[in-house]
Amino acid sequence: MLRAAVPFVVGLALGRGVPPPLAPWWVLMLTIFGAWAVLSFRKQVFTLRWLPGVLLGVALLFFGVLWQVLHADRFREDHVGRLAAEAEGWEVRVVEVTSEKAHLVRAWAEVHSAMVDGKAVPARGGLLLTLLKDSTTAAVEPGDRLLLASRVEPIHRIPDPGGFDVRKWAASRRVFHESFAPVGSWRPFGRPAGGPDLFEQARRKIAQWLQASGLPERERALAKAILLGQRDEMERDQNMAFVRSGTIHVLAVSGTHVGIIYVAVLWGLLFLGKARRGRIIRGVVALVALWAYAGLTGFTPSVLRATVMFTLFTVAEMVRWRTDSLNSLAAAGVLLLLWDPDMLVQLGFQLSFLAVLGIAVFYRPLHLLWTPGNAPFRFLWSLVVVSLAAQAFTAPLCLYVFQAFPVWFLPANMVIVGLVGIGVYGGVALLVLHAVPVLGPFITVLMKWLLLALGFLSAFFAGLPGAYPAIRVGFWGMVGLYLLMAFGAAWLFQGHRMARLGTLACLAALLAGWAWTAHRRNEQSAFAVYSDRDGAGCAILRGRTLHVFTSGNGPRLAQCVEDHARSTGAVRVLVTGSLPTEVGLDGRSIILLPANARGHGSPETAILVLHGKGRVRIDNLSRPGLEQLVLAPDMDRGSRAWVRRQGLEAGIPVHDVRLAGAYVRP
Repeated sequence: MLRAAVPFVVGLALGRGVPPPLAPWWVLMLTIFGAWAVLSFRKQVFTLRWLPGVLLGVALLFFGVLWQVLHADRFREDHVGRLAAEAEGWEVRVVEVTSEKAHLVRAWAEVHSAMVDGKAVPARGGLLLTLLKDSTTAAVEPGDRLLLASRVEPIHRIPDPGGFDVRKWAASRRVFHESFAPVGSWRPFGRPAGGPDLFEQARRKIAQWLQASGLPERERALAKAILLGQRDEMERDQNMAFVRSGTIHVLAVSGTHVGIIYVAVLWGLLFLGKARRGRIIRGVVALVALWAYAGLTGFTPSVLRATVMFTLFTVAEMVRWRTDSLNSLAAAGVLLLLWDPDMLVQLGFQLSFLAVLGIAVFYRPLHLLWTPGNAPFRFLWSLVVVSLAAQAFTAPLCLYVFQAFPVWFLPANMVIVGLVGIGVYGGVALLVLHAVPVLGPFITVLMKWLLLALGFLSAFFAGLPGAYPAIRVGFWGMVGLYLLMAFGAAWLFQGHRMARLGTLACLAALLAGWAWTAHRRNEQSAFAVYSDRDGAGCAILRGRTLHVFTSGNGPRLAQCVEDHARSTGAVRVLVTGSLPTEVGLDGRSIILLPANARGHGSPETAILVLHGKGRVRIDNLSRPGLEQLVLAPDMDRGSRAWVRRQGLEAGIPVHDVRLAGAYVRP
């Protein structure tokens, strides 16, 4: 299965950049499959025995390209992007509600039809919806059909430097457009006849039980995250504590939780014995429990991966087949990617597979390095090895994506993962027995203290010295780390002589690349205006020094500055509580003016940044040499609209930070 999975996955990756037509790809794939079939079912020449395997790999690669393109709908004539300019309205179905507050709902939706010239025409594609509501609006639920009279636009919001990129997040779900619908521009059109599905009803019931359990608000939010993987009620500091301690995976329901359920079922039915009847009954109960839990958590990619793997193990145990973890992992990957090729670019899917791959490859060689003399030390050593093996394959990707590394991940995981296992069992007991007199309150108290301990420990490890240092790794640096790991493992564990040369070559290339990157960072320069709405904030980066100017002091600005410094490698951050009048960048003048101020500064201005309240003076827009206008997020809505119109008439580009996101130059 690994030999089949690798070319198929490579084909899926290549297929994301291949537009139709499909005819040439079909011809190539069928021709290669035909050649493979002819060679495989005839007498072979010994020296060419490798040829059928190569042909099959190439055929699977082309099949991966075709499978990806067949699932891509952005090139079709009825895609939402091609109809956006002329459509007057839309009919959509809500797929998932990501967050819901008193006056705002954010949800993923799929388009069913568009209203063009008064007629409904078929349409397809995904949307990221932002729906404003009032006290009379009914709750939005998955499966709801909505009518929208709002504009659909491409997702183009620029993130703050080092901040969350909504474009990449949406693109991983093959969604490239969004719609902002004010109150009155949307309404429910219908709901499925049977109402919410069984799993959705169960999730709501569990949320109600947690509400009635008596747990404090923060601990209840943590329990919901541990049991269902839903972190919508958790506060930001709780999330960041788990991120910085390297234990955020315990809040994203994954293989750990599935394994806990699997072990519980096996131990609970151990009395059935190893006879055929007992194996079948135990296996059927395990399969029902695994897939029921997968449905309860919303069939997330990480849970599906683990559920498919444990399903293969369970079926093999029922019929007494031999199993191999690497082969089962590859089979699970192929099955899930056949079902949804978009999982390939989802970070959760990538991290969960890499973690299991690391355990499958490195656990045994690392475990054999030391044999403790007693059972407690053997157990602790196995936990250390599992954490190291899982982290080995996920670390390069985490460094590339997050630009930081949780230094204390090993002791944090050894303590917190064990408590999470107890928390899952305790949470199930709490849901079942919370209404029982005496016993229910007793379990609630125990769970409260367990969850408090989890919160305290995550915050403790996150607050240790050097807990989350910035480590910047680019794409090729990530590739180099994986090659270094592969060559190093082949050299140390299998004794390949050429692998030693490959290890040294990768190490030299990585060191040279990092030295060149450090040299370039010492000469970098950039200017940015943050998208923080609490006040105007901008930053000038020169070398390793980041100078921040701000008219506000909100918590979001502090996070923007931290992310900016982390992503650019700044080692010195200077914060000034006021905005300058003029800054220079690579020989160009950038003027920052209050919206209603009389023009001053350099007579020739390349970039003009307007900020603050008040009516904009027209003379500020007629400066000689003006190349671009930037509107800070603290400006009035009317003033920003007026400046955008004036810029359009004068042919001057206008960047409205409220609408387009952060301004970053270059």
